[in-house]
Amino acid sequence: MATRIMKLLPTHAVVDDFIAKHVDASWNGDVDLHEILGALISGKIALEKPSPNKIADQVVTGPSKATFYRKVHKLATMMPGLYRNLISVIQDDPALSMKHVGAISIDEHLLPHTSKNIEGVGYFYSTTLDDTTLALSMIASHYYDQSKEYPVYFTFYRKKDELEAHGKQDLYKEKNQIARDMITDLCALPNCPSTFLIDSFFMTKDNVRVLKDMEKDYISRPKRNWSGTLNDKKQSLGLIFDNIPPDEFVPTTVNNKKSGKKKIYYTATRDVFFKKIGTHRVVFIDPNRKTGDKEGPDVIGDGSIEESPSKRKFRVFIASNLAWDASTILSLYALRWTIETGFRDMSQNLGLHGCQWQELDGQQCFVALTFTCYVFLLWAKKNGLLDRHGIHLETIGSVKRAFIHYCQDEFSTWLNDIRAQCTTCNISKWIEQHVFTGRG
Repeated sequence: MATRIMKLLPTHAVVDDFIAKHVDASWNGDVDLHEILGALISGKIALEKPSPNKIADQVVTGPSKATFYRKVHKLATMMPGLYRNLISVIQDDPALSMKHVGAISIDEHLLPHTSKNIEGVGYFYSTTLDDTTLALSMIASHYYDQSKEYPVYFTFYRKKDELEAHGKQDLYKEKNQIARDMITDLCALPNCPSTFLIDSFFMTKDNVRVLKDMEKDYISRPKRNWSGTLNDKKQSLGLIFDNIPPDEFVPTTVNNKKSGKKKIYYTATRDVFFKKIGTHRVVFIDPNRKTGDKEGPDVIGDGSIEESPSKRKFRVFIASNLAWDASTILSLYALRWTIETGFRDMSQNLGLHGCQWQELDGQQCFVALTFTCYVFLLWAKKNGLLDRHGIHLETIGSVKRAFIHYCQDEFSTWLNDIRAQCTTCNISKWIEQHVFTGRG
């Protein structure tokens, strides 16, 4: 029996509805761009290793490939702005809008590449590989609350020498300047969360001042060389740890709200003054103390361990809110890892690492389209639009599979309609044999 090949329809109602409600206003209802974006969203989610060429081939009806490509290139220059506007628009949707009780994470993510001749690509240090790797560097933000999460803004970081090679040195921005600009833009969104979660690289005093000006709380790991003032004495955080009496380290339950996992740590807190940014609550973890609890995996997600002057191992976290206890601080910081799992989900299910475009506009379009697909799947899930096409739609992967089933059902309905209109004609038989099956 021949294998049935699923083709993409030029339009799917659920995708059309999403674009109409969240994107069309950005281009004044341009029908051509609406259709191209719809095809790209459907193809990127439903096809294996999608590309504009493959999507154009799989759409059953539509413009010529030359016209399709011309419209894709037009959309490419618009896509990052369209995605930023999409983030603003969904803030009016109660099912998708951010909440003050949520959290924003900011981090760098490397998009691997194999050629250094692509604009923006260079060698960057990867903490995962513990080595340098050829990649495109992206500073990104991610929103999380207990009912939803999604990527927010992103900006590519480009090294100064790489920009100079392209005659664009005036565009250079340090990573932390990109982060500060992003924080400012995020805080302009309605209902922007009150809590930001950042790793030690972005825990600079300039960044902290921006967060303070915006009246936001934040949690991070301090820089290794930071010293603070405690009891009128300036000292390193390692020395402060050494001077905490052992009986002040108490069992503290940390609850990772996303994974639902809990773990007990021995912690102690101190309120430490740091020059230029004021007093912060510092949480120390003594990893040498066993809790008696089953020693399961770490639930905080940041395993960095420091060494004190006395050669004792410790972990340390810093928070702006002096009303928070150690359990609250560590449980909130555990949510920073959602940005990493978000990147993983988009890589595995939406091909985040699969861009083959050579131009920087294409790279930016690809990331913005990937993020848009993620938000689309979340929107479809929250509105129950794919419920009858799958079960247990909890992960982005399960929602993707439900969308594929939806597309298969839509295609089968379309094909049956074609058959009903022409049950005997030779053209219909040829299309059936050569286009929709593996024969011929």
